[in-house]
Amino acid sequence: MKAQSLKDVFLKLTQGDLIQVYFLQGDDYFLQDYFVKKLEKCVFGDDVAHRELLIPDDIGQQEIIDRLNQADLFSSKKLFVIRNPQQIKNKPRDELLQFCSKPIPNHFLVIIMDDFYSQLKIAKVLQKELAPIDVRKPFEKELRLWTKQFFDDQGIDAPPSVVQAVLEIAGDSVYHIANQVEKICLGLGENDILTPEVVQKFSGWNREYQKWEFLNAVGQKDLPKALLTGNNYISRNDMISLLPNLTALFQEMLFIHMNNGTSRPFRGYIPLTNGVKNKLPAHAKKYTKEEIENSLALLGDIDRSIKTTSENDESLLTRFLFNTIIEHG
Repeated sequence: MKAQSLKDVFLKLTQGDLIQVYFLQGDDYFLQDYFVKKLEKCVFGDDVAHRELLIPDDIGQQEIIDRLNQADLFSSKKLFVIRNPQQIKNKPRDELLQFCSKPIPNHFLVIIMDDFYSQLKIAKVLQKELAPIDVRKPFEKELRLWTKQFFDDQGIDAPPSVVQAVLEIAGDSVYHIANQVEKICLGLGENDILTPEVVQKFSGWNREYQKWEFLNAVGQKDLPKALLTGNNYISRNDMISLLPNLTALFQEMLFIHMNNGTSRPFRGYIPLTNGVKNKLPAHAKKYTKEEIENSLALLGDIDRSIKTTSENDESLLTRFLFNTIIEHG
C-alpha cells in the first residue's frame, strides 16, 4: 500500500478512526515517539498509559507473540511497540503477521522499521497488509508545517514570522523544533505577545545545517547562505564528504542544459535528496553551461588538493564558493 503521511493519520485519530495495528517506516526517532504518544492519548485518554516496548534483541521471539496474544479477564486496553520486526523469524513471524490480520480485541500494536526503502520480505508483507506511515526526516517545507503543529499542540496560533524565526534557530530537526517551541511556550507570560524577538530571547543552541540546505544555497547562488551552511556542515564533517553531492548537483544541472532546460528521469542512485532534486530545474537557470563545466573542473582540482596538500577544509570550501557563485567577467 502507498505510504501515509502523519498528518493524514493524525486527522483520522482526531476523528476517532483508530485501527489496532500501525506500521511506521523511517528513521526519525522523534516522529516515531511523537506518533506513539498521540496514539496513547487516543487509546487511553487521560489515564496513565502503559505501553510495552518489545525488542527482539532483549526478549525472546515467542515471548513477544505470547504477550501480544495474552488477554486478561477485564479485556484491558494495551499498547505494544515492536522495533526491528525483521529479527522475528519462522513460526513467531507467522504468528505476528496473523495478529496483524486479526488482532486481539483492545490490543493495539505499533511496528517500527527504520529503513523506509527496505526490500526485506517482512517489510513487503507488512506494506501489503498495512498502509505504512512515513516517519522519515521531513523536508524543508514540511518542517514549517511541523513547527505550526507544535505550537498548535500548546494551544498557540503562531504567526508565520514566529514560525520562520523558530526555523532559523532550530530548523535542523523536528526534535530541536519541538524542544524550542516547548521552551518558548513555557517561558511566555500570560500577557506576553509572541513575536520573533521573543523567539530569539529563548534561543538556546546554534542550529546545525544539513547538507541539502547547503546544496540548495549553492544551486541558487546564495553566497552568504552557502558560506553559512557549508562552514557549519564541514565543522561537523569534512570537505571531502561534500564532493560527491556537489559533483552530482552540477552534473545534473549540466544534463538539464544539454536537454534544453528539461530535467531527465533519474536512473539509479544519485547522492541528492528529493528536496534538492525537485529544485534542479530552478538551480540550472542560475548557471550558464560554461559556469557549470568550470565548477566541475574546480571540484576535480579541490579533490586533488585534499589528497596532495595541507589546505584546510574552510579554505577549500571558500575557494570553491567564491569561484563558483560570484560571476566573473
